Amino acid sequence: MRVIYSLLLICSLAFSATLTQEQMLLAKSAGLSDSDIKKGLEQNSKKESNSIEKKQVIKNDVKKTTNSKKNTSVKRYGSLFFNNKNKLDPYSVPTPNDYNVNYGDKLSLKIYGAKNESFELEVDKNGNINIPQVSELKIIGLQYKDIQKLVMDEVKKAYPNSTNILLNISEFTSIQVTITGLVNAPGLYNLSSFSTIKDALITGGGILENGSYRNIHLKRAGKTYKTFDLYSLIRYGNANIDTVLKSGDVILVKPINKEIKLTGEVNYNALFELKNNENFKDLFNFAAGFNPKANKNAIKLKRYENNSIEVYTLSKNELYKYSPKNGDEIHIYPTSELSAKLVKIEGNVIAPSEKSIPSDNKLSTLLKNELKQFGQNGYFLNDTNYEFAVVKNDNNLQGFNINNVLNKKEDIDLKIGDVITIFKNSKFKEKPYVYANGEVVNNEKRKYDFSDGMTISNLFDMVDFNSEVIEKDSNIRKTLNVDKNKVQITRYENNNKSTFLVNTHTNNNFKLKKYDEIKFFDFSKVNDEMKVSIKGEVFIPGTYNINENTTINDIVNISGGLTKKALMARFEISRYYTEGFERKRKVLALDMTKALNLKIKIFEDDEITIFPIANWNEKMYVELKGLVRYPGKYAIEQGEKLSSVILRAGGFLPNAFVEGGVFTREEIRLLQEKRLEESLDRLNDQIVKSSADAQGLGEEKDDAIKKLKAVKQLEKQAKANRPIGRVSLNLYYDLNRFMNSTYDLVLKDKDTLYIPSINDTVSVVGEVLNQNTFVYDSELNTDDYLSKAGGITDLAHEEYIYIVKANGETQKYESNYFWGNDKKMFKGDTIVVPMQFDSMSDIKFAKDVSQILYQFAITAASLKTVGGI
Repeated sequence: MRVIYSLLLICSLAFSATLTQEQMLLAKSAGLSDSDIKKGLEQNSKKESNSIEKKQVIKNDVKKTTNSKKNTSVKRYGSLFFNNKNKLDPYSVPTPNDYNVNYGDKLSLKIYGAKNESFELEVDKNGNINIPQVSELKIIGLQYKDIQKLVMDEVKKAYPNSTNILLNISEFTSIQVTITGLVNAPGLYNLSSFSTIKDALITGGGILENGSYRNIHLKRAGKTYKTFDLYSLIRYGNANIDTVLKSGDVILVKPINKEIKLTGEVNYNALFELKNNENFKDLFNFAAGFNPKANKNAIKLKRYENNSIEVYTLSKNELYKYSPKNGDEIHIYPTSELSAKLVKIEGNVIAPSEKSIPSDNKLSTLLKNELKQFGQNGYFLNDTNYEFAVVKNDNNLQGFNINNVLNKKEDIDLKIGDVITIFKNSKFKEKPYVYANGEVVNNEKRKYDFSDGMTISNLFDMVDFNSEVIEKDSNIRKTLNVDKNKVQITRYENNNKSTFLVNTHTNNNFKLKKYDEIKFFDFSKVNDEMKVSIKGEVFIPGTYNINENTTINDIVNISGGLTKKALMARFEISRYYTEGFERKRKVLALDMTKALNLKIKIFEDDEITIFPIANWNEKMYVELKGLVRYPGKYAIEQGEKLSSVILRAGGFLPNAFVEGGVFTREEIRLLQEKRLEESLDRLNDQIVKSSADAQGLGEEKDDAIKKLKAVKQLEKQAKANRPIGRVSLNLYYDLNRFMNSTYDLVLKDKDTLYIPSINDTVSVVGEVLNQNTFVYDSELNTDDYLSKAGGITDLAHEEYIYIVKANGETQKYESNYFWGNDKKMFKGDTIVVPMQFDSMSDIKFAKDVSQILYQFAITAASLKTVGGI
């Protein structure tokens, strides 16, 4: 017996480091002393502390819901999966044979035999382990089963007397995985070596509400390695779809594509995510099917599409014919609710409630049954409207007259779920009101409840007034200020309409009547405002309100003060007055200093002008470029001439090509651009007109198309050859001679002079066989240079050949067979051979095109002369 009790004690000690009171009594009755029991407990405690190194470690971090109130909201199917935060411990499971060893993993090698050996081997950065007497073995990239075979084979060679060899992985390195997309905590995670996709998602805090549970991508080496569907694991327990992760993997959670809400009599109410190839059968499969109470002949489908809501009541088979759409809501009614033949009576009755539909389905029978029970005056409450009530089913309304139904003059066939509403008379009576009108009244509320004794003062306190308005035409903000003294009232009495003005300043307690329309005004619209205007040398010119005591000092101050350019010796006030039946004006010329000292009074409608000091203008500059001694920008005075600035710039350099100087003026450039645009517009107008005349037929249509292409080409060239605003003039190296010539211009702001270097060339452009630039030869004339260019082409307009001189002037080329060419060529000249147009079809069009091309040639030649500035 003692032996049996001793065995029981040992069993107890094997599972606990302490004993219960019953176990203590049992041990003592077996003859064991207190010291024996204590010794046994100490030994058991020591055994626990010396347990095997590989022990199962489970860290529980389960999220529990302690809310006492029942959560009635529908949750996503599978969302509870992430409430469990259990983490995988690699030491609690055997090492899989297909495990790939990582850098930093540690292996435990034990060799038993004549001599026992024990080694801790770490996989180094080269993927090797170093075993004494065996040397290095490369194991990186190998699976665990292959490593075991390799190590045992090599160890047996080095230790031939070994009887047993044990190899195990004692320490695993972690892997780094990126979790991104629609997860609660995206980022980089260090995970255990055996972690799978689901483990990583749990570690990342789960998936967001708009993240997909079924479209989770595992990317490896930049490509999608696998697509993970959490439903397959949750619904069917299919663990094979999960994958062990590797360092560098990326888990991407995509957004939901299609989500359906399923409620009612199914085994699992939730928001379900469906794939594009899945149908409503799959939906009910995920929800574990219908429960016994479900009415499969009356399923509600609520669908949102085309900015509207559609509601269908369908049988199960009818529903299966529909394709699920994102946002669909399915509700399964219980059989008891829909099979019961019930309607509801509500509103102005003694006992609003659900009622059984009578056998003949007639509304009249239902109401008469209620009247038999309560009586007409007992069932319908006071103020009942017998002329109008409604029957509602889903979104359909049908009105009826209660008396006519009771008298069988009309009737309605009732259907399951109908709602019968009985109204009060007062519901159809509008409460008396007054109406506030005018631009100063806020549009959102204009009707205000009327009460007996209501005054205009009371209404002022009630109305919400606008402080500003945006004018529709100008889109300018306008400040509003309601006039507190004037309102206009329109009143309807005895079928008569009358409108009158009330001065609330003198009649603040004016009593309103129901349905009065009260118009409120902006103060500026119904009152003359005293205003003056000020312009000229003040910082903020404009029109300002004044009063009877306003002075010139006040107006100058309001307008920001006088500028430093203001002429103090004289300013003007234009003052208006009425004489007889005529309004007249007189102008007062005053000294500003004296006027400010005297604080002269300003009157309504005065116009004040502050003049600038004479010759106080903004600074003007001209620019000299090229071969002058000191090129740059120079400030000029009114009336200063070009020769003056050239002298200030040190004159021309010795190698300056003065004859080819290019002088440009900004206002000329703008004028040239305007004329070019007008010419192009005129051409476009001609094309439109000719196209309309052609009526889309024959050669005339083709001609219009050709013209359109020509104009488009001209517009393209116009962008590349913008006018430079050149003014043709003759410059002389001798500045004294230039000063005495008519070309010594008075300068304007932004004028520019460019002096190029010596140009020893002559250019030939246009309709020649070889457009080119040739070295200048004083012995050669125009014909010679045309010959050098290969002569003119068949398209050339020979009668309109012209020469652009270096100074910008243009000369027409004229030649005859008897006397030759009398146009001598000079350095920097450009010969332009224009194209001949078919002027017979449209003379005006050809003329306009030629004129534009001429302008392009002049501009191009000018730029050529100065080296393309």
